Parts: sequence; C-alpha cells; structure tokens
Amino acid sequence: MKKLLLIPLAMAVLLTGCAGGGDKKAEESAAPAHQVAPLTLSEEESALLDLIAGTDGEYGLYACSMGEDMTGCTIEVLSWEDGAWQTLAEGGLSSSASESLRLGIVLSGNKITVNFQDGGSKYSYAPQVEGMDRDLSSGRSWVWMDAPQELVAGERVPLYLEVYDSGDGVRSATLPDTFTNAGQLNSYDRAYAVALTVEG
Repeated sequence: MKKLLLIPLAMAVLLTGCAGGGDKKAEESAAPAHQVAPLTLSEEESALLDLIAGTDGEYGLYACSMGEDMTGCTIEVLSWEDGAWQTLAEGGLSSSASESLRLGIVLSGNKITVNFQDGGSKYSYAPQVEGMDRDLSSGRSWVWMDAPQELVAGERVPLYLEVYDSGDGVRSATLPDTFTNAGQLNSYDRAYAVALTVEG
C-alpha cells in the first residue's frame, strides 16, 4: 500500500523537477505552439522513479504547450465499447498560455493514475479500470506516445493505449493510428486509452 501511495508522490516531484531541466535552447526551437511531447528524464530522475515504481511500474511523462488561443484541456481515461471510445474518468483545467502543462500517467494493477500540474497547481485522479490485467504474459499489447504530437482544438491525442485479445495472438497497437482505427479496435476483445483534448 505504501508503494502505491509513493508513486503519485514521486510523479509530482519528478514533474516539478522536469519543469526546469533539459536543454532550454532545444526547447525554444521546438516546433508548434500547440503540442504535447514526452518528457526526457535525467539518469538520476529515471533511477528515482524506477526505485519507487518498482519492477512492475509502468508510466509516461509528458509536457503540453498551448498558445493563447487555447483555453484549457481535458485528460480522459477511455474504454472502447460498442464501436466508440467511452469516458471512464476525466480531469481538466483552464490553462494559461504562459505556462506549460505537465502530465504523469502511472499504471498500477487495474488502476490508471493521472497526475497533472499547471504552474504551481497539482491535480490527480485514479480510476479503477475493469478488465485491465497487466499480469497477462500474452494477449496484451500496449504503447505509449513516444514522439511530439500537434494539438488541434477538439481532437483527442492518445498518450497511452492498451489492447487485449484472447485469440492466438494480439495484433500490436500503434499510436496514433490504432486509436482512430475503428476496424482494428473492434477486432480486439477490449481496449483502453488515456487521451488529451485541448479546447480553443
């Protein structure tokens, strides 16, 4: 239990630490005003998070920058049901263009914890997801967003996708393609995702 409580705390510490780290010149030359991108941790930060999350810890860290015409964002935990993404839980905030949003997603058992920070304010929610089974050695495929994605108002950008298939083997999922491919999603037994939507 202590381990599960420490993971969100560690994410908050790392999200705060990442805000001032990295190559500032590279960040300044980064492309679009509206984008979400994976955060790169230093070796020390990675070691700290691995220590707290443990050997079965799975997590993703992201930074989101929005221009003045974006008014806020929503981060959703989703389940693929009846041919469409259904929202299981969500959190959101209005955003200031001068500050970038930091996101941390932690998988633990059948729970997805979403931590987000805008300036000095921190938020978190952690729904339990029926049907998630991270102990499966086969029949499960998952993928984290690993490259910057442009943000367009009203369009979901997937940060994480997990799919299950009880057949002979699971067809691997990719981002962002599988997230919007209804035919492929319908071929799985079940699918879950975490997605970010900005509002303009």
